[in-house]
Amino acid sequence: MLLPGSFKTAYEAIIQDLEKGVDYVRSRLNAELAEFRPVVIQVRRKEAESLYAKLQKGDAATVFDVEDLIAARGVFLHTTEAQDAMTTTERVFPPIETKNVEAGKPTDFRYQQPHLICHLPSDYLARHPNLSQLKIEIQFTTYVQHALQESTHDVIYKGQRFSWREHRLDGRLRGLLEIVDDVLANVSSVANVEDEPTYELFDGRNKIIDAAKESFSGTSLPEDMRRFAITVEGILQSAEITPAELVEFMGRHTDIAQAFSLTPVDKVLGVALRERREKLLTKSRRRLFLVTPELETVVPEAKLIPADRRVQVSE
Repeated sequence: MLLPGSFKTAYEAIIQDLEKGVDYVRSRLNAELAEFRPVVIQVRRKEAESLYAKLQKGDAATVFDVEDLIAARGVFLHTTEAQDAMTTTERVFPPIETKNVEAGKPTDFRYQQPHLICHLPSDYLARHPNLSQLKIEIQFTTYVQHALQESTHDVIYKGQRFSWREHRLDGRLRGLLEIVDDVLANVSSVANVEDEPTYELFDGRNKIIDAAKESFSGTSLPEDMRRFAITVEGILQSAEITPAELVEFMGRHTDIAQAFSLTPVDKVLGVALRERREKLLTKSRRRLFLVTPELETVVPEAKLIPADRRVQVSE
């Protein structure tokens, strides 16, 4: 797009200040919204061509009346996190106006993610008073809506011609993704509408998790119990130890169960070595074992694991 030289000169005069503003908004949002685990926070200044086209519409009296001279988008996993992030942002960036925060028409599936139009924080403006009139637009959206927006924005909103079919498809996709957002935000309750079916693999692993919870104190349990169950499943199967027997053996070998220097996986391996070492090593075939000096101290039988069956942590 060919721009008048006078406008290019005026725009170039504010680029440096805008770039500083972009850097500040990005760092401040990342700091303030970290607790909501944003997938990404995007911040950019409006490019000269886009700004000039917007001014030509006649809605803004000056450059600094344009609402998205600096624009940001916070992308979050779920709608509740996006809403909480917007509430937090309003406490930091003085709000001018909020958009798309009320329920829209039930038949309208346009892009209507919540927007906050705001000023820069007062502490920043005290150091940069020349940006006191600057307006910032901050959007808050979910991962799936963001993906659709990135995929369709240039086609739907910046195409060469108007297309009813393209806009219709965009609306239909947004309706579907709104359902997906709701399901993802409530996946546990949606999945538990009906009773769990019998599934031998998961039922067996859940019994291992229950045995671990019965055998170990809460503070020593791993955060990811599913990974724990998958890791020790092969150990227990090779040693032919049932979850019920695991509880029994942990009660018998309290020196292992209560050892602060061992992880829960180490403890399961230690009990399997002490109770059924031959079966474990024979039936586990080519499985490698991570054997630490701490495990060998508590369970001397661990020293009998051959070198070619061990994970090498250091050279």
